[in-house]
Amino acid sequence: MNKLCLLGLMLFATIAATAQDRPIGYWRAHMPYTNAENVATDGVTFYVVTKESFYTYNAAQNEITAYSKVEGMADVEMSAIGYDDATGIALLAYKNANIDLFIDNTFYNIPDIKLKTITGNKNVNDVYAENGLAYLSMSFGVVVVDLEKKEIKETYSFTSNGQSISVQSFASDDTYCYVTTETGMYRASKNNPNLQAFSQWTKIDNHTDLSHLLFYNHKIYVHNTDSVFTWNGTSLNFIYASPYTITQINAVKQNLYVSEYLSDAFVGKIKKLDENGQVADSFNTGGKPVGIYALSSGDDLYEADQFQGLTKYNNGTSQGIIKPEGPNGYGTFDILPYNKTIYIMHGSYDRQWRYNYNTDGFSIFKDDHWKSVTSRNNATLSNKTDLIRVAQDPTDQSLYIGSYKDGIFHYNADGSMEDLTHTSPVFEGTTGDPNAYRISGLAFDNENNLWITQYGAPHELVVKTPEGNYYNFNGAGSNISAASVIIDDYDQKWYLTPTAGVAVYNDNHTIDNKNDDAYARMDMTKNMPSNLTYCIAKDKDGTIWVGTDNGIGIINCPGEATSGTCAVEKRIVQYDNAAGYLFEGESVLSIAVDGADRKWVGTANGVWLISPSADKIIYRFTTDNSPLPSNIIQKISIDPVTGDVYIGTDLGLISYRSTAVEGAESNSNVITFPNPVPSGYNGTIAIKGLTTDGDVRITDITGQLVYRTKALGGQAVWSGKDYTGRRPQSGVYLIFVTNTDGTQTYAGKLAFLQ
Repeated sequence: MNKLCLLGLMLFATIAATAQDRPIGYWRAHMPYTNAENVATDGVTFYVVTKESFYTYNAAQNEITAYSKVEGMADVEMSAIGYDDATGIALLAYKNANIDLFIDNTFYNIPDIKLKTITGNKNVNDVYAENGLAYLSMSFGVVVVDLEKKEIKETYSFTSNGQSISVQSFASDDTYCYVTTETGMYRASKNNPNLQAFSQWTKIDNHTDLSHLLFYNHKIYVHNTDSVFTWNGTSLNFIYASPYTITQINAVKQNLYVSEYLSDAFVGKIKKLDENGQVADSFNTGGKPVGIYALSSGDDLYEADQFQGLTKYNNGTSQGIIKPEGPNGYGTFDILPYNKTIYIMHGSYDRQWRYNYNTDGFSIFKDDHWKSVTSRNNATLSNKTDLIRVAQDPTDQSLYIGSYKDGIFHYNADGSMEDLTHTSPVFEGTTGDPNAYRISGLAFDNENNLWITQYGAPHELVVKTPEGNYYNFNGAGSNISAASVIIDDYDQKWYLTPTAGVAVYNDNHTIDNKNDDAYARMDMTKNMPSNLTYCIAKDKDGTIWVGTDNGIGIINCPGEATSGTCAVEKRIVQYDNAAGYLFEGESVLSIAVDGADRKWVGTANGVWLISPSADKIIYRFTTDNSPLPSNIIQKISIDPVTGDVYIGTDLGLISYRSTAVEGAESNSNVITFPNPVPSGYNGTIAIKGLTTDGDVRITDITGQLVYRTKALGGQAVWSGKDYTGRRPQSGVYLIFVTNTDGTQTYAGKLAFLQ
């Protein structure tokens, strides 16, 4: 009987743990897989390198697996890949010369080249693997990696007159090793014991534009941008001329294939050549092909495409794109998350506030699936670029989307979309660039009015009322550089004026009457750390936080701003043994406030989580101590329901399950997870759905206090250990919660298993 009960309890624990949400402290990468830069295969599995990430496709099991730094990759920004049949190891090379060896779903890092000081760059141009060795073609020669020992074996240095020679590709036949370089094509005997010396390599051709080498059918092949050649033992023989740009040559199923691309027409072609260089067969591709591959069995071909990912073809007809789900781009200029649904704007502008012609549109993550909206699937976005802002209408959950070049759009729940830019004359082109409608900020106020900033327009501020009426204003000055906008607790509009601090506008609750309006600017004359402002946020106390290129300015008196009696605080803080102004010297690019009023601060040097008053650093995340893909932070947004912190970088999006969520109105929907706590669990226990900053006490069944804490917003967290540092014994424990004024209480249970 006891055994049966224990089995039932264990089964319940397994089901509960599986059904419950991801734990606190969990990182999750949200990377795009829209391109395939390079591919290797063992005949069953494809190893696909994208611009920033990596994934595998096991054709036998029809299984796609995505990888990132969260799953153990050492870096981001891929460069090349090679697979060695002898060891079953795939070598992943990064643009910064870092190396990962991948086998059995595990990564082994070799950072030697990345860490080594070398004059000039350390680009990895190509990887060739053979008999347990990988040959990396680099900007200074060839680096040989012993895959079995997982170490650098030796380096073939290519140097002439004190200058390094960049090697583009490496290949070998039965007798020689061959390389293509920026000064010509070289070879050396495979049996030469001194390949490290450049003097042992003989130049065999003077072409300086040769790219990939290929050993196929007992011959060495090589190509440049428009021709394919073979090496006949004494010279290169021309065999094929392309009207397009050749991107790669491959040997597949005992055939030679050429990948080509015509950029002006966006046309890709795959051509099969016979032994005389004549085209025996060809087919068009949907993007830019950079290689063609096949499995050990079957007749299907697989194309690596820089625009679409890994694409399967049968008899020249596409059978679909094989890639993991993900957003459509790396840009994360605006992120709107709520209860596991995320909207990401992929457009961008540079630090000089110039648009970048980004066509990636925006992406939606809902029910654990991604959907992308671009000009390719939505005609309203045809020729529209740089979508950078999003706001959700609280009345119907539709979206308003701002383009930094092409105006404002309305996206409905059914997927339909309207261009509102020319529906009212209040939307104005940029002074000096009249065809550009630079929407730079969107925010709804408490009366559901949509406030819009226009960068560089004659009227920098626009409002759309719930009734559909439009008004415009130039309270802070016409033609100014207005950017991100927020609404404060007084229903005032605060917006960045990036080269002149920030502006505040008060319409006195009479939008249609401009005579009673008031405005002010807060710049260095008001003690702002710098006039170059990047971001703005409001905390739980109504205080305004402004990120600049020289730290953070704090406006504690927003209600007095338009009267001229409010100044900016440059807060002095002491971290460790150093005291100074808050983030002085840092470019603060994003600020987000969580449910516990803590501030998440994104900079050009990573992410900080600081206490509500900024007197304490709680977390510090960088690429060195976390899975962050980059230290350059574009945007931080927080899901108020789940506590997930979405961190957008210039190299992609990642999320972190944090400890704080927004407080609930009552304690009627409290969830404890995991519950029961399984044996061996060492993670954080969370109690969420609480009223703000509630008092939480955990006792044993007799009422003995085990742990007490204060909720972080609407969530309390516990390490699972009592005050002596020990894990409680198996059994049922009681949870008691009271809000700050005692009007809301909760009693629940938590079980521990051993």
